[in-house]
Amino acid sequence: MSSLRSDIQYDALHPRDHERIARFIGEQAGIQLPEHKRNLIETRLRKRQRALGYQTLRDYVGEALTPGSDETLFLIDALTTNKTEFFREASHYEWYTRYLKENGRAEPIHIWSAGCSSGEEPYTLSMLAMEERADVRIVATDISCSMLELARRAIYLHKTVTPVPIALRNKYLLRRKTDGRDEVKIARAVREKVRFDEFNLITDDFAAMPRFDMIFCRNVMIYFNTLQRQQLVNRFYRQLKPGGMFFIGHSESLKDTAGKFDIVVPTVYQRGA
Repeated sequence: MSSLRSDIQYDALHPRDHERIARFIGEQAGIQLPEHKRNLIETRLRKRQRALGYQTLRDYVGEALTPGSDETLFLIDALTTNKTEFFREASHYEWYTRYLKENGRAEPIHIWSAGCSSGEEPYTLSMLAMEERADVRIVATDISCSMLELARRAIYLHKTVTPVPIALRNKYLLRRKTDGRDEVKIARAVREKVRFDEFNLITDDFAAMPRFDMIFCRNVMIYFNTLQRQQLVNRFYRQLKPGGMFFIGHSESLKDTAGKFDIVVPTVYQRGA
């Protein structure tokens, strides 16, 4: 690329570039990046500018937003928020376990972990299914290639697994020391229940996905605008089997579901028959 230079300049993100990025990310990923997030955008993209050797941030943005550029996915990846943990919003797993007890041994239960980030949620679901001896098939998707890579590795710092009950840690987490790092690796039996795929909730084709008994999409829709949230809820509804369960984050709610979902408890919904 002719724009690559060794004399890197640390120019501020221009307002027009911020507008272009915000519009693109909003359309492609559903993530809202208003004015007060300009510094966050600049900080994250600066790392890519330095790594690739672009002279200015504007040069990098120009390349990343060029149609067909290989850098576009890295731009989206850099600006995606990825926050998760094992047993996050633990009350949901009580309802999940109850469902497994009632339905988990007759036939396979198909589950979608949408916006799975680095994998803690689907691995939590898999461990609990192991405990109930339930046959589950978990599809875990995210827009971030780097997060999916971490999820497939299934290696985490030991300090991050403290929410996992001791009994489950002893069964399903393999402790290891690597270059002085105290880590755990998810056991093979747990990993085998989970398939990780890249999926964009805004632009990809939901019809290409199977239908599910349960969908977890937690703390994802808070980054979308109202129209995108409504469209997404309708798409999830179509992908759920009648009677299927839908879990959202505790900071989220479904408003005006038009009879599509029954409220089990706040943030836990069930599709009507």
